[in-house]
Amino acid sequence: RVTAVVVIVLAVISVYLTSQIKVGNPVEGTNLLWNDSEFNTGTRAINAHFPGTNTLEIVLEAKSRKNDHRVVNTPEVVKVATELQRQLESDRSDPNLPPRATLSFSDYMRDINRLFAGGNPKWMPLDPTAEAISAAGFAALMGSNAINFSHVADFEFQNSTVSAWFRDNKQETVDAALASAFAAGKNVGLDHPEFKVRIATGVIALQQAMNNVVHKYHWWILGCVNIGVFFLAWYAYRSVVAAFLLLVPVNLSNFMLMASMHVLGIGLDINAVIVAVMGVGVGIDYGIYLLSRICEEYVAQEQDLKKAIFASLTTTGKAIMFTASIMLLAIMPWYFLSDLKFMADMGVLLVAIMLINMVLSLVVLPLLVWF
Repeated sequence: RVTAVVVIVLAVISVYLTSQIKVGNPVEGTNLLWNDSEFNTGTRAINAHFPGTNTLEIVLEAKSRKNDHRVVNTPEVVKVATELQRQLESDRSDPNLPPRATLSFSDYMRDINRLFAGGNPKWMPLDPTAEAISAAGFAALMGSNAINFSHVADFEFQNSTVSAWFRDNKQETVDAALASAFAAGKNVGLDHPEFKVRIATGVIALQQAMNNVVHKYHWWILGCVNIGVFFLAWYAYRSVVAAFLLLVPVNLSNFMLMASMHVLGIGLDINAVIVAVMGVGVGIDYGIYLLSRICEEYVAQEQDLKKAIFASLTTTGKAIMFTASIMLLAIMPWYFLSDLKFMADMGVLLVAIMLINMVLSLVVLPLLVWF
């Protein structure tokens, strides 16, 4: 009874901590490398001294390709791009806003307009007429190559972008940046006669896209694995109760793993989801070994459940502990020897899931069988 109470308390704590875990594992640079790696160090320096590497791109996509007509150089595109930049730069609805800088092809056109007017800043605004904007676009390209503007437009100047740079890629910043972009897009309108406003691409949007997939499908994947294991165990043991008993420790171990990740400050990302699903396979193995031995010993011990559990734990239980311990000792050096943080994190998570599964198989499964 004491063990049951302890397990229930740990389960409640684990479920609570799991609900607090953050989806995503944002770092300055890449999470594949250690924080002090040359690449991540360089990325931090760039983010500290320049607008940075964390971009959000709003695409102004032409509806149709016109060889004799540059959509980027039209008054409507310039108007929408300028208004998007104005709204993004003036949005202070969140502490992580506004962006550090914004850029579009319209900025180059305004600078050219000023340059041809003797450098006087009052000539930066563009005349909204088609002729004036077309002339400014032509002047910006004069003596240059379209490839020089590939960061703000395609080579044929049919599609263009409005870029915004943010200070970091933490989830709070990502959420605020996307909310600001969607609000600005709604205000200017997403559908126009010659083009559409598409939100969004870039580092910020890509991170959110991956996080959305992890958040959406994590529980679906675990649910499908549970259903598969349940029916296979039901068929193997000819017992719904046996299938249920096997799944309880496995699922409890997943909650404990994610609770441990929250405590260690590891976010739930694509890599962690893989380990969580692998944990079901590892945990169910240990459970099948022990439950099968309990069934055999129950018959051999003339249906004395106490002797059957004791005999199973001192034989198969001992083998489970040895097997898990050998695997732990083999995987643990990953964390200390790997130059890839990704491999180190995988090592820690695999060690954690194997250790948790071993303990729960040897404690919770016999407990469930006894009750």
